[in-house]
Amino acid sequence: MKKLIYTIPTDLFEIFLVELNGYGVEILNRDENETVFAIYAEDEDVDAVKDMVFEIFEDLGSGELILEEEVEEKNWEEAWKEGIEPIIIPPFILIPEWEVYEGNEYIPIKLKIGMAFGTGQHATTQIMLSLLPKYIQEGDTVLDAGCGSGVLAIAAIKLGASKVVAVDIQKEAIEECKTNAWENQVEIECKQTSVDEIDETFDVVLANIQIDVFREVFDDLAKKFKKYLIVSGIFKDKEKEELLQMAERNNLEVIEETSKPEDPNKPEDLWYGFVFKQKD
Repeated sequence: MKKLIYTIPTDLFEIFLVELNGYGVEILNRDENETVFAIYAEDEDVDAVKDMVFEIFEDLGSGELILEEEVEEKNWEEAWKEGIEPIIIPPFILIPEWEVYEGNEYIPIKLKIGMAFGTGQHATTQIMLSLLPKYIQEGDTVLDAGCGSGVLAIAAIKLGASKVVAVDIQKEAIEECKTNAWENQVEIECKQTSVDEIDETFDVVLANIQIDVFREVFDDLAKKFKKYLIVSGIFKDKEKEELLQMAERNNLEVIEETSKPEDPNKPEDLWYGFVFKQKD
């Protein structure tokens, strides 16, 4: 197994994580200027992981591989176990698959810890999870567009949705979605497909994706919900205004807006979440 150590400007790190689409990283050092992090990969996957990261760095215009070293897989696995803590986003608690939640205050969601996973640490995931309980009702049908690890789809089922379809264009995300659904003993339809290939409509549509993806799929998403469209992945005011223009073009109105800073030390750098419905 290889440990790939990278450096990237700190102001690009959270955006990099979003583009990485759920792959786990270990932060080795972080200050206001630079973030140094590691990605672990099996020997047969190293080239693919390096290519994927390089493409993201090219898109962002910065980032560099600074070290590649061998590690023992057993030690890597134990390091993950030591470093992963439960995350509470009421009413949910996100826990690694080896833990058992014995309380009754929160709804547990188990996540498989491996090369590709979403831990719920990112602000956009937390925004989405905080909005779902208010807008998903017992018996609703739900589409999770760009599902990643499937955490939002699992949350929807645990809130009482009768049917959840989770789609993503990446094969790895769909495999992760299926694994996490199994870990949580819930039934989710995980499909490798794009939004425009979905013919059904749903009570609620979820989309935690980047603005460049919204530019391609927002019009389709706007046609696929009957009650609410819940979105996040929108960074700073410029992207917010662009998304609101997309909503206006599709005759949608905002019924809730929320935000969360990327970094507590940078309260002006906000990630946004919105709930839309059709205008009367």
